[in-house]
Amino acid sequence: MRILIVDPEYLIAMDAERILDAAFDCEIEIAMSHDYQASLERRNFDVVLIDPDLIRRSEDAQKLRDSGAAIVFTTSLTEKISGILDRGSIAFAPKPFKDEKLVEAIRNAAGDPRHSAD
Repeated sequence: MRILIVDPEYLIAMDAERILDAAFDCEIEIAMSHDYQASLERRNFDVVLIDPDLIRRSEDAQKLRDSGAAIVFTTSLTEKISGILDRGSIAFAPKPFKDEKLVEAIRNAAGDPRHSAD
């Protein structure tokens, strides 16, 4: 499984990387807001873990959808994505991360029991 982590705070992205690296047999890439689109164009990912504040334009959202990756939004403000969650198509991992909640969100987004935690 390939996971792209995108967060405006590098230390938060590193925390997610630590949690996911311990839980899954996967490849993880961290990208920042200014370069995650290039990562999506350069490589295929199974899951994108991203702060929804970074999706500022409809073109950004379209590129995420076109990537074919499952999307897991991260935020400390659940009301920001409540409308999206009602659609049931996007997973959510609250910040600050709790290991088991983040792992569960990624596992559910990946939709493949072979990607389950050890």
